[in-house]
Amino acid sequence: MKQKMHRFTAMGLALCAALGLSGTALAYTPQDATIDYGHTASLTVTKYDLTAATQAGVSTGGLVSTGKENHEAETMLQDYTLGGVEFTYLRLGGIDMYSDQDAANATVQVIYGVDNEDVRDTLGLTSEDVVKTEGGIPWYTSDTLIDALEEQLTANRRATKDALEAEANQSGTAMALTDDITGTTSVDGLDLGLYLVVETEVPENVTSTVNPFLVSLPMMDTQTADGWFYDVHVYPKNETGNPTLEKEVADLAHGISFSGDIDGLGYRDVATGSTGDVMGYRYLSTLPTITSNATQLTQYRFEDMLSPGLEYNQNDVIVCWYESYEAAQKDYTVATPNTPATQGANAVEIWECNEKGQGTYFDLSYSNGSDGSTMMTLQFNEAGLERINTPVDNSQQEGRYSDWTCVVYYTAKINSTEDMILGDEGNPNTVTLTWERTSQDYIGTLTDEAKVYSYGIHLTKKFSAGGTNFDAVQFITQNVTNATGNYYVVAEANPAKGVYYATGTTTNVDEATRMTPDETGHLYLYGVEEDTYQLTETQTDAGYTLLEDVITVDIDTKYTPGVQVGSLTATATVDGYSATMEAMGNSGNALVPLTVLNTRGFDLPETGGKGTMVTTVVGIVLASGMLTGCIALRYWKRKGELDEKK
Repeated sequence: MKQKMHRFTAMGLALCAALGLSGTALAYTPQDATIDYGHTASLTVTKYDLTAATQAGVSTGGLVSTGKENHEAETMLQDYTLGGVEFTYLRLGGIDMYSDQDAANATVQVIYGVDNEDVRDTLGLTSEDVVKTEGGIPWYTSDTLIDALEEQLTANRRATKDALEAEANQSGTAMALTDDITGTTSVDGLDLGLYLVVETEVPENVTSTVNPFLVSLPMMDTQTADGWFYDVHVYPKNETGNPTLEKEVADLAHGISFSGDIDGLGYRDVATGSTGDVMGYRYLSTLPTITSNATQLTQYRFEDMLSPGLEYNQNDVIVCWYESYEAAQKDYTVATPNTPATQGANAVEIWECNEKGQGTYFDLSYSNGSDGSTMMTLQFNEAGLERINTPVDNSQQEGRYSDWTCVVYYTAKINSTEDMILGDEGNPNTVTLTWERTSQDYIGTLTDEAKVYSYGIHLTKKFSAGGTNFDAVQFITQNVTNATGNYYVVAEANPAKGVYYATGTTTNVDEATRMTPDETGHLYLYGVEEDTYQLTETQTDAGYTLLEDVITVDIDTKYTPGVQVGSLTATATVDGYSATMEAMGNSGNALVPLTVLNTRGFDLPETGGKGTMVTTVVGIVLASGMLTGCIALRYWKRKGELDEKK
C-alpha cells in the first residue's frame, strides 16, 4: 500500500523522540528529513588525475565521498585536476516511498523508477527485482540497482561501460567539459530523481574512464545520514597515460652503426652512413590503454621528416604489431657479408602497403618542404582505428592493441648532394606522433629524433719541384673494415672540379672511381661513413714517383647520450697519426685532411749520351744497321759461351 513521504518522515521523528533525541541535538532540521519536491537539484563534478597524484606521492586512500563539497580533497588534489572530460547525465526516474503490508507488519522503503528499457537490460534487471510497477515503469530499491550495476561491471566491464555510454549519448544530456584549471563542471536546475552519470568524452591522456555511477538527487550524506541535500558534489578520478615514441636508424647496407655501440650493429638513435647507402628507419610507439568507447582513439598520426640529402624509398612501409615493447625492440637482424638485414620477422601482425602505396589500415602520403626536406605522413584510417579500439571478443576488456607496441619500418637513401651535412652536426630526422581520443579539443603530441652522420676526406696534392699537372693524378678509395665486407668507393664528380660524392660501392677494382684533384691540387671525397679507408694513387705526372704504398685513413666516433637523441663526435688518423679534422660550414670534425707529396724520379742517361763500354759499342753497332747489330750481339754472346767452356 502506497504511503506518502511525509508519513515516513513523521515516523522517523517520532522514533528520535522515543530515543530521547531532542530536535536541537540533531545535525539537521526536520525540514531536511523530508524531500521538498518543489526544490531543484544541482550536480557538480571535479575531476582528478589519479595517476599523476599517485606518482607524486599523494595518497587519496583516506578521502571519503559523501556527496558534499570536500575542501580537504580539493586542497590535497588541487595540482592534479583534469580538464577536457565530458560527463553525460540521464534521468532514469523518480524517487518514492513504498510500504509493503503483510499479515505481520509493514515494510517501508525508498524506491526508484527506471524508465529506460536499454538501461534495465544492460543492468540485467528482471521482473523478480521489481518492487512495484506504476504507469508501466518498474521501480527498484537502491540495493538492487547498486548490486546490478556492480555485477555487470565485474562480469564484463568493457561491454557494460560501452552500452551505458551509448545510451547516455543517445538519450542523456552532456555537461560542459571539465575546466582546465579547476577540473570542474556543473549543472543546476535538475528535476529530482535517479540519475545515471557516464563519462562520455576524455582528453588524450585518459586511459580509463570512471565506471558509470548512479546518483540520487537529492541524496543522503553517506557518512552521517543527516538529511537530504540537493547540491551534490562528486570527485571521480581517472587513470592517465600517454603513448610512447622512439625513432631509430641503422645502416642496412653495411650493418655497422658506430664504434662504442653496445652491439656494434643495429638500430640506434644515431648512425653513420655513406652517400648512396640505404638507411633503415623505424619508430616504435606503445599505444595507450583503451578501456571503453569513451577512451577510444580517434586519431593516431605519424609525421616523419627527413632532412635535405635523404630521400624516401616510397611505399616500402610496413607496420608491425607486438604484444610488448621488448619483443618489438629486438625484432630485426643486421646485414652480414652473406645475408641482408631483415625487420619484423616475428611480428604478431603486419600491415603492408598495396601497389598504390596505401595500406588497408593506414593512409600514406609524401610532401616536400621549402628547405629541401621531405615528409612522410602515416595515419591510421577509420578501418585501422576500429581494429585498434575494438576488443577481439566479449571476453577482452580492452581494445585489441591496448598497450601493444607498433613499429613502423621504412628505408631512405642518402643522396649524392651538397645538402648532406658532414661532420658533428649530423643530419636530423624527426617524427611527430599526434593522437586524440574523444574530447576533440584535446590533442596530444610527441616528437623524437634520429641522426645520420657522414664525413669526408680532403686530400691536397703537391709535387716537390713545383709541378702543377694535377690532371695526370688519380686516386681510388677502398673501405677495408666494413661489416659486410671490403668494397671500393664509386663516386660522382661534382660540377666543381676536384669534388666527388660517394654514390655507391663495388668489389671490382676496375669499377672504382678514379678521382682527380682540381687545378690547385685539392681533392674532396664527400659522404663516407665511420670506417677505415685505403687510398691508392694509381697515376701521377710524368717524372714523379707514385706512392710506395696505400694511405690508411681511419674515421672513428664517440657517442654521447642525449635527452632525445645522442650525438657523435668524430676523430681521425692518417697512417696511424692523429689528424686534426676540418670543419665544414658550422659543422666541426667534418673532413679528414692529408697531403700527398710526389718527388721526382731518378734521371737515366739519355740515349746517345755517355755510358759504359758495352752501351757505347752497342750504340755504334745499332747505328750501323739492324743486321749488323744482331750479328754483333750474337758475337758477344758466342764469345761468352766460349769463355765459359775454357
